[in-house]
Parts: sequence; structure tokens; C-alpha cells
Amino acid sequence: MIKRLLVLCLSLSSLFHLGCGSRSEQPEGETPKVFIFARGSDAQKLDPADIDDGESVNTLTQICEGLVRFKSGTLEIEPWLAKSYSISPDGLTYRFEIREGVRFHDGTELDAEAAAFSFQRQLDETHPAHLADAAFSYWSYLYQDVEAVEAVGPMTLEIRLAQPNAAMLRSLAVFPAWLISPRSLDTYGSEIQRNPVGTGPYRFKEWRRNEAIILERNPDYWGEAPAFERLVLKVVPDNTTRLLQLKSGAIHGMDGLQPTEVAALRNDPELTVYEDAGLNVGYMAFNLENERLADIELRRAISLGVDREAFATVALEGAGRPAVYPLPKGFLGYPEIEDARLHDLERARKLAAPYAARFKEKPLEILVMNAPRPYLPDPVTAATFMKGQIEAIGIPAKVVSLDFKTQLDRLRNGDFETALIGWVGDNGDTDNFLSVFFGSWAAEKGTATNYSFYRNEDMDELLLTARKTTDTAERARLYEAALALWKRDLPILPLCHGDNIVVLSSRFEGFKLQKIGDLRLSEVQVKSQ
Repeated sequence: MIKRLLVLCLSLSSLFHLGCGSRSEQPEGETPKVFIFARGSDAQKLDPADIDDGESVNTLTQICEGLVRFKSGTLEIEPWLAKSYSISPDGLTYRFEIREGVRFHDGTELDAEAAAFSFQRQLDETHPAHLADAAFSYWSYLYQDVEAVEAVGPMTLEIRLAQPNAAMLRSLAVFPAWLISPRSLDTYGSEIQRNPVGTGPYRFKEWRRNEAIILERNPDYWGEAPAFERLVLKVVPDNTTRLLQLKSGAIHGMDGLQPTEVAALRNDPELTVYEDAGLNVGYMAFNLENERLADIELRRAISLGVDREAFATVALEGAGRPAVYPLPKGFLGYPEIEDARLHDLERARKLAAPYAARFKEKPLEILVMNAPRPYLPDPVTAATFMKGQIEAIGIPAKVVSLDFKTQLDRLRNGDFETALIGWVGDNGDTDNFLSVFFGSWAAEKGTATNYSFYRNEDMDELLLTARKTTDTAERARLYEAALALWKRDLPILPLCHGDNIVVLSSRFEGFKLQKIGDLRLSEVQVKSQ
């Protein structure tokens, strides 16, 4: 392991001239010019309008910004690239006054026309930046009510909706609404997906696939300048190796820790552990288009046979909690009386018995990623436990482990039977969980987030009505009804909610965990003496 670590360090040193020595090799009191953060897997794409994985989002968090954002550490909306905003009384028109003096990393001035570009390229299929190989999947369920986006003045942008959308302002703080330079299309063409040009505190420098993404400080940033000249987002797939590098000083921060590792780190004076309940859910998706999973009684048998308390203990080891519903507790519509987490092994075996022969020759496949996620820090161990739970009710099963990108591709295209996967909430709204999981519009092959391919007209009507309802009590009632449909049909089985955990060297301060899980590393600075 030590030899492997040394090889990794020397390799990165030659690539980035960063060095990879221990703390003792850093002169006392010297201020580092580079901050290195390690994670378990690489970004997939760097186009904010066309991503849906956490590593891509966390990369773009440093590069791009939106009209509004979540105030650091909260779910409170604050103006950002817009200095102010207003919403018409009928809820159909959102007006933004663009902040003066902001420029994109390529020097393009931010005005209303430039801001409109990032929305119009998603809204208009004939737009030159509506790239042929881009899915723009978020547009279809976060922004489907947007009817028009246009500059109505040099620094005034209007977004008009076809109908009210109670979650729209929150959704405008999410990454698909972050702005990129219109000039970047002329410069890079379709390669804008790998060459992001935003307005953020860091600008894109270099991408070494599956090794690191290198960013450099934006010298013309309109806000508070970041403390470091460079930010390196390094890929270190193995958890143990990442932790060794953190302890040696080769990196300065990391995520994706195993819960068992966190306990020992809390008392380490050289490290600071940041922990908070995550807005996420880990779950098992049942592919309803697969003949072997089409019967509700089989899905109910598996649901009854899984001890979710035990699953959460194995999967999270104290860094989270079992899931009762397919969204975190406290969200609008979450039932006051929790009655969905049932474990009845005897009944599960009886329900499963008629289906056991179906899986004798070919065991039930459980697809799982091999990279850590906030809801499943050790996915393969969690899947192995799940296999045992399912086999205990008489259904033979097997675990198939894949890299995260391959797993997502198979899920989006319905090429699986069951899968362990999860969701990290984007905007703190119930719609961002239930519509993602159960909306028929989210079940299109190739771009699906409704991995079960569950389609139900009553569910669609409940979700769409709730989305345009501004009365909070009525929205809550509609979401409770949607959860009752989920409980009846069981397209997915919620398993656990993981904590957000990030560990930094104690030499640094200023970092805050964000409620929606993105990493604002531009806030990190060297701890004052």
C-alpha cells in the first residue's frame, strides 16, 4: 500500500508540480498555494445543463454560478449573479436584475442577453448550443413549466412560466441554471462539455481523465477571491489510499469516507470532520419492465424481507439512518405517522415462495456501483448484505459491481433487474424526489431518473398538481397521496439516508457543508494563527 501511495504521489507531482510530501517537508508557517481535494471517482461531463452526477456538480460548483443560490450552509435563497429579483403576483413571471461588473472567464461581459443564453439553449431545440448528444434531462422535470426566457432590458432578464411552479425559485439555484459564456460555443463548439467557461471563483485549466481536474484562481472574480492559486480535484478510487494521503499531507481534504473510519478521525487534532444529515436517500430500484419483477407480490416480499434497520447499520455504521419513505424526514408531505417500514420475515417467505423457481437457474441480479456515494459509502458491502436478505426469503440473488458511469448508463436504459442506487436532493423540495422517482416524464430511455420505469396516470396528476400549487397545506396533502401510491405499488424500496461527511486538514478553515451536498471549496482558507 505504501509503495502504491508513493507511486501515486510521484505521478501527480510530475503532472502538476504540486509535491506529495509529508507535513514535515512543508516549511512551518508557509502558506500553500494549492488546495488538493480527493474523491472516489471522476466527473463525467462539465456542462452544467447536461450533468446528473455529484462529481461533475462538485467540479462546476467552483467554476459556474447562477442568478440565485442557496446561502452557504442553508436552504435559504439569496440573489447572486442577479443583484435582485421579483415574482409577479400570479407566479408566472420572474424578473432578475443582473449584477453589473461581472465577466465570464473568457472576458465576456455578463448582461441579460448573455444570461439568457444558458436557458435558451436548453429550452429551444433549434438553438445552436442545444447540442445533439446532450440530454438536458433536468430541464424536463425541473424547468418544464418555463415558457420563455428573454432580455427585456440591458441588465434585466425575465423568465416566464406557462403555469405556477412552487419550486421554481429553488430550482434556479441548482446547477442546470448556472450560466456559461455564450462565446464558449464559438470557441469550443460541442467541446464546451469539457471546457466550462463560467463566472465563478475558479476557472478551468486542465482535465486529466481519471486522475485530476486542475482549476486556477479567477483573477477577475467579482466576489471574494479564493485563497488558493490552484484547486486540484484529484481522483483516488480507494478509500484507504485517500485517507493515507490526507494523513500524510499529500492531499488537504476528501469525501467518501467509510463510517468506521470517521469515528477514529473525530479525535485526531490534525483533521477536522464535518458531518450533517444529508438530503439524500439510498434505495433499491425494481425494473418494472423486467418480467421477473413485474409482480407486486414479489416486490412486496422483498420489501418485507429486508430489515432496513440492520441495512442502515451495515451500510452506514452510525453515519446515517434507515429510510421509511423515498424522501428525507421533514420534507413537505412526509407523513406524521411512519408506517411504511415493515419487516416481517415469515410473511415475506410466504409471498416469495411462488416465485422462487423463477430465479433457480438465473439468480436475481443486484446491480451496484463500486464508488462511494453519500447514501452508500461502501456500496458493494451494502449490496452483499442485501443479497443475504433476499436469499433469506428464498430468492437466489447475485451482486454485479460496476463503475459508477457504467451503472448509470445501464439504469438509464433499463438494462438491469434490481439496483442499489440513490439520489441527493438538488433544491430541498419534495418534488425533486418524487417527480425524479415516479414521474412518467422521467422514465425516458437514455435519460431516465425514474429507473423503475414506473408509469401511473394518478401519480403524474398528483405530482403535476402539487408542483403548481402554492398553498403549502394543499401541496402537503397531494404529496401524502403520492406516497400512498408509492407504498401500494412499490417501484422502489427506500433503504437509508446517509450523512454528508467531509474531512479536511485542520490547517484550514472556512468550509461549510451545504444542505444539498455540493462542495464550495472556494470558501476554504488557511487557518489564521
